[in-house]
Amino acid sequence: MRGIVPGEFIEEVLNRTDIVALIAEYVRLAKKGQRYVGLCPFHQDRSPSFTVSPEKQFFYCFGCGTGGDALKFLMLRENLTFPEALERLADRAGLRLPEIRGDAAAQRRRQEREQAWRINKTAAEFFARQLRESAGEPARLYLEKRGIPLAVASKFDLGFASQSRDGLLRFMRGKGISGEEVLRFGLAVRLESGELIDRFRGRLIFPISDARGRVAGFGGRALDDSTMPKYLNSPETPFFNKRELLFALFQARQAIHETGFSVIVEGYLDALTAHQFGFCNVVASLGTSLTREQARLLLRHTSTVFIAYDSDAAGNAATLRGLDILQEAGFQVWVVSLPRGKDPDEFIRGAGPGAWENVVAGALPLIEYKTIHLAGKGIDTAARKMAVLRAVVPNLAALPTAAEREEGIRTVARVTGLNWEAVRDELDRFLGNGQKTWLKTSKTAKNKHKVKNTTDAREKAEAGILRILLEEPGLLARVGEGASSELFSQAQYRRIYLALRETAAVEGLRLPVLFSRLEEEDKSVVAALLSEQVPEDAEALLRDLINVIQVRERRKRRQELLLELSAAERAGDVQLTRELLYRISALIMNGKEGC
Repeated sequence: MRGIVPGEFIEEVLNRTDIVALIAEYVRLAKKGQRYVGLCPFHQDRSPSFTVSPEKQFFYCFGCGTGGDALKFLMLRENLTFPEALERLADRAGLRLPEIRGDAAAQRRRQEREQAWRINKTAAEFFARQLRESAGEPARLYLEKRGIPLAVASKFDLGFASQSRDGLLRFMRGKGISGEEVLRFGLAVRLESGELIDRFRGRLIFPISDARGRVAGFGGRALDDSTMPKYLNSPETPFFNKRELLFALFQARQAIHETGFSVIVEGYLDALTAHQFGFCNVVASLGTSLTREQARLLLRHTSTVFIAYDSDAAGNAATLRGLDILQEAGFQVWVVSLPRGKDPDEFIRGAGPGAWENVVAGALPLIEYKTIHLAGKGIDTAARKMAVLRAVVPNLAALPTAAEREEGIRTVARVTGLNWEAVRDELDRFLGNGQKTWLKTSKTAKNKHKVKNTTDAREKAEAGILRILLEEPGLLARVGEGASSELFSQAQYRRIYLALRETAAVEGLRLPVLFSRLEEEDKSVVAALLSEQVPEDAEALLRDLINVIQVRERRKRRQELLLELSAAERAGDVQLTRELLYRISALIMNGKEGC
């Protein structure tokens, strides 16, 4: 798509995007000189190594080597493709993607997504209106019984589906939306007779939105416990998969960024109550066991999470499953312990907001909670103690730092009654047997995006030339038109140089244009170069760096000619020997200073 979308449009999107404002939605930034700094969102940063330049509109992390422009940041942070990131920034800038020729399939998928959002939004408006009207009295009474004011219901766009078999269908047809479309997007069902009826009837409706507030599907709660199923969700479609969504994430995003962490609960009402009482960083996993897709979704917004599932047996089992998924995704994980038989909704309403703050503040780290929970089933024999230890060893191995592992070892030893050496030995055995720890986001970032460190003088010279040219594009003329293959032995540097020359040739170097023409893997390299100090006498240094490369090229060429000469002499080829001697002599005379 990069090659299909006009470069001018990409440039306009980047020009209209304030990269500092964008990144500040994900990272706490502090101004330091002309740049902003913060903890890197792409690896487990302990001290601020992440920088953002408002002047040049790029970011770079000195810890993991990740860098680039606003598009690159959004692609990495939100796990988006280039087209998705471009569309997101275009929407943010108030621009609409141009029609793309030659990509009919992608255009069709995009139109279908937009149609799904439009139809779901229309349905959500219908349900919300019904909640407010006379027909919605049963649902309003239910909300009142649960202690949920209409202001909170309005914040989450709650609605009501009456007992009518086709109330929504008739409304949608009046809006020009056919029954088949309503069926396709999961809002109707077809009976054996062929008749279409509304899927949701006699239920309180919870719109389920994506992180951008677009309605992807619905959940319906029966108004009495005798109706089954108690909860009814939209069916799985290409446009709705509850494994990939978190209820209330759209409403919680800002609070998550402000507090630096999120709390995951099980159900809609748990999340609603938390928000009602001011705890707006709470999201719900739709009553299902937490999924890897939901963990990756939440990781876009924070790397610290508290899990507060119901305290019954099912909730405890779901908590244990969720712990491993969250740690595997790269989170720092804490567990909120509620009184037995309580869920967050009941606890907050019964014990009060202050009690909720206390249980969150007193949450246990993953290792401690899991060890205590498993040990609670009995550790009266050495075999049972070792069973608990082996169950938590993968979690110990996945801790990112030696200090955290040391603390974890002490915790496991204290809870199980095993000595420190026994826990340490089991951990060493686990790692020594080739069993792998879970892949961390920090390692992923480093493996995918780290700029190669090198001590090779030539590579350093090539990088230095690019740094100067990025700052002083007027010096491109000193390098020459055909210098890409002569000066740059690294393919990546060669691509950047050619993109730089092409960009500067149009109307001077503009970084948004340059970034729009770079391959994704090249953006981190350019960001790393831009983060380096600008040399004082750039022109003189440029001459010196070019000379370093030319000297090395002559040495390399002379060595090649000497090898050819040796072969010619062994073969008795007098003519070729004379020719090679002449070429070696000329090479030496043309570059005495380096030879």
